[in-house]
Amino acid sequence: MNLTRPLFYVVMAALVFGVLYRLFPIVAGGDALAQFFVTEDGYLMLTVARNLATGLGLSVSDGTIATNGVQPLATLIYALPYMATGGAKLTSLAGILAIEAAIAVAGLFAVRAFARGVLAPQHPKPVWPWLVAALWFIGPLALLHTMNGLETGLNVLMVALTVTYFGHVTARGGRYTLRDQLIFGSLCGLTFLARNDGAFLVTALFLVRFLHVQISGQLSFREAVMEALPPGLLSLLWAAPWLIHNEVYFGSIVPISGTAQSMAAVVGENLDAVPAKIFETMFPMLPLPSAVERYTVLRLVAAVIPLAVMATFLWRVFATRNPFRVAVAGYTLYAVMIIGYYGFFFGAQHFLSRYFAATAPLLITAALAVALWIAPRLPRGRDLLAGAGMAALVLSALLLVRLTLPGVREQGHFHVVGWVEENVAEETWVGAVQTGTLGYWHDRTINLDGKVNPEALAARRDEGNVLTYVAERSPIDVIADWAGVARWVEFGNEGFTDAFEVVVADRKGNLAILRRRDAAGD
Repeated sequence: MNLTRPLFYVVMAALVFGVLYRLFPIVAGGDALAQFFVTEDGYLMLTVARNLATGLGLSVSDGTIATNGVQPLATLIYALPYMATGGAKLTSLAGILAIEAAIAVAGLFAVRAFARGVLAPQHPKPVWPWLVAALWFIGPLALLHTMNGLETGLNVLMVALTVTYFGHVTARGGRYTLRDQLIFGSLCGLTFLARNDGAFLVTALFLVRFLHVQISGQLSFREAVMEALPPGLLSLLWAAPWLIHNEVYFGSIVPISGTAQSMAAVVGENLDAVPAKIFETMFPMLPLPSAVERYTVLRLVAAVIPLAVMATFLWRVFATRNPFRVAVAGYTLYAVMIIGYYGFFFGAQHFLSRYFAATAPLLITAALAVALWIAPRLPRGRDLLAGAGMAALVLSALLLVRLTLPGVREQGHFHVVGWVEENVAEETWVGAVQTGTLGYWHDRTINLDGKVNPEALAARRDEGNVLTYVAERSPIDVIADWAGVARWVEFGNEGFTDAFEVVVADRKGNLAILRRRDAAGD
């Protein structure tokens, strides 16, 4: 029995399911629209996008605090629904999710195009690239990342498009035409604007191209430099407005969100979580529970399997002189840079899966390429692989359906929003460390971790905390966040403890409310 045709039907069904799943909160409306996909950090970006659309510029806190703590291209795109609705908060979320779904569908075709370029010389049947794309499209973590209100889906799309175009141009051989240079340079610039760590991809692709034409003798050193100049300069022209804006107005080309996130990072602190996150990215149907990730043996297994897969994949790509081998080399170098940077030098371990998201097309393609190489060596190996592919898609779909069950998936910040809406006047200034969700729904909210607030970032850097800033230099009358902020009164400095008192300390409900004593009438 040939299972290739049934696999194709299951793949197509999975793609339809993936589209409908992304759109269901729009149909459901209400709480599903507001809470199912959009994350805490997603709401930070949407707050800036809304302010931009309503004439307040790149800002937060009711337009009073300028910020660059976002990724520019996604922010501009997400401003469109707010422009169309006059800034309506709930209604515009339907437009945001529709845009993210459309970007994910475009990403689906880009991932499929990359996989086809890599797999076609090995096995020309179209079902296998479609399987790679479907595994990415409905992988539970990957799907949630593409719908989180952030730039992740756009980032994957641009990375896949850029690498695929680069692969086709390098596979053709010879020097770049002017058209090649213009398209490649623009794709690199847009990739950077989609997510600033796209600079790693640009560096990797230019480097491997230069080395390839030197080693192969296709171009002289001078010719290689002259070929790289036009696309390099064009990519910089695309990026320049954002870089200049950041340097002039914020003193650094790095957005403050990245600076704030990495400020407390310890070198190498994320390394223990890296293997599990790479494994989940390569095998998207197998997300690992947090409790499982803590076992050393499983970490070793999660490290060895992807390393073995990638080593075999790269050996086969170069041994068979795959036409996409230069693109694969560049993509692999980019993945190493991304994994190394976020594994060694960045904090926020809980975001690693999202940071690694753009490596998924490479890792999933590598896993399937190795499986296709092994399959003919097994009895009915191709049918076994097709059956495994169908099972993987069904498993992903079941995991996604489970997330829709009551109480399984909660956004985690709406209880804070609910308390503020019920107990705090709209004109009252509220502060919180986590202000994405709260700041979207309560305009007068001031961010305290520095991701979008330069003053809070400066206080963290210069004073070690934001307590004096909150008590003496901010208009904040209420602090509302998770239960841990109640300890600020217990362990804070004298000025802060004199200024604020705890009015709610609910550890079970994970909620703490602090109020300025003067505001409380004391």
